[in-house]
Amino acid sequence: MIVNRESRHYPGAAHVWVGKYKNLTNLPHWHPDCEIFFVETGSAAANIDGKIYELGEGESVFIDPSAIHQIKGGESSTLAFFIFDSIPVRDIVKDRALRSPILSCDYGLPALFSKIEAELKESDPLAARSVNNRIERLMLDIFLREATQERIRKENFMETRYKLLLKDIDEKYADYTITDAARFAALSESYFSKFFKRMASMTFTQYLNLVRVEKAIALIHKSEDTVTKIAISCGFGTIRNFNRVFRSITGYSPKNLPASYNMLSLHPTCAIEDTFDPTSSDSVLI
Repeated sequence: MIVNRESRHYPGAAHVWVGKYKNLTNLPHWHPDCEIFFVETGSAAANIDGKIYELGEGESVFIDPSAIHQIKGGESSTLAFFIFDSIPVRDIVKDRALRSPILSCDYGLPALFSKIEAELKESDPLAARSVNNRIERLMLDIFLREATQERIRKENFMETRYKLLLKDIDEKYADYTITDAARFAALSESYFSKFFKRMASMTFTQYLNLVRVEKAIALIHKSEDTVTKIAISCGFGTIRNFNRVFRSITGYSPKNLPASYNMLSLHPTCAIEDTFDPTSSDSVLI
């Protein structure tokens, strides 16, 4: 799925947000904030920088600023989140990173969640200060107790290049090839194929087909063009191939696609620098 930047605005002096979701599913995204979540009930799977972590009840995860991630809660699951500005804790995270995002203990996260949730509702400036101090203390505890390593500044090239590549594909999808993509990423085609699958959790061809089908759906909804013309304009060489790929992705033929079909089930179309909410409509904030 295309990776978009989520931008969070904190309304008060405490640059922290806490919340719980039932049955959470979100789209791949990244943000400059730190994120910690724990599984209150049920289970979850987290795809973080292309690696999938399976989590059971009581387990918790730290997601590094700018890490590309996607979270899917299990059936009847409840996940509790702490999302906070990385600037106040930058001295803790700037030179070191956790070896694994899975935390070795719960750090009292359930009790801490309740305390911060209550303090965020208070208007007293001291409450906001208390929230910020609690988060700083939590981060100190985590980085003192967990195994760490020197931070690898991969974001300054490969991840940035990857995010820009997705935007380039979104703009030039009809004639785009894996050769174009590998050249854009300054990698050999064989290495690029492995790199892209690790980052996107799908092959380049699968991703390109997703983009092309999304563009075709938009044209089907608003254009008077024939299906054949739409197929060709979106980069499909034959109507037979278009019909096959379209059905495999949407479950419908192009002519039988419901007018209410939600393209967000594929991925959002906003550019990577835009703000968007990665959370699916099926998720329930409680």
